[in-house]
Amino acid sequence: MNQHQSRRVALQAVYLANQEPEYDAAEVESEIVSVLDLKELSAYSKTLIAGVLSQREELKDEIAAHLKKDWRLKRINQITLAILELALYEITSSQEIEPKAAVNEALNLCDEFADPKTKPFVNGILANFIK
Repeated sequence: MNQHQSRRVALQAVYLANQEPEYDAAEVESEIVSVLDLKELSAYSKTLIAGVLSQREELKDEIAAHLKKDWRLKRINQITLAILELALYEITSSQEIEPKAAVNEALNLCDEFADPKTKPFVNGILANFIK
C-alpha cells in the first residue's frame, strides 16, 4: 500500500472516529479493517490514525480558530472535517511529508471524497498553516 492509499484508509478511519467519538485508536483500526475488508493496515495508516486521534481536540481548535467569524465546526461536513484534521496533523506533526505536499494530498482527497466546492475551502484553511 503506497502513501496515498494509506492516507485514504486513514481518512476513512478518522471519519469513522468522528462518528464514534468513544472509540479509541485500536477500535477504529479494527473497525476500518473490517469495513474496508483489508488484511491489515499499513504502518503509515496506523501512524496517521493514532496521531490524529491523540491530537483530535488540538487539531479541531486550530481549525476552528481559522474559520470565518460566524462559522463553527458543526457547520463543516464531516468528511471535510476529517480531511482537514488529517492534513493538519501531517502539516504540523509528520516527518513523512512536506507541508505543501500535505495540502496537495488533502485536495486530492477532496476530489475523491468531497463535494467539488470543498477544495477552495480546504485550501484556504490549510494555507494558514504553511510557513
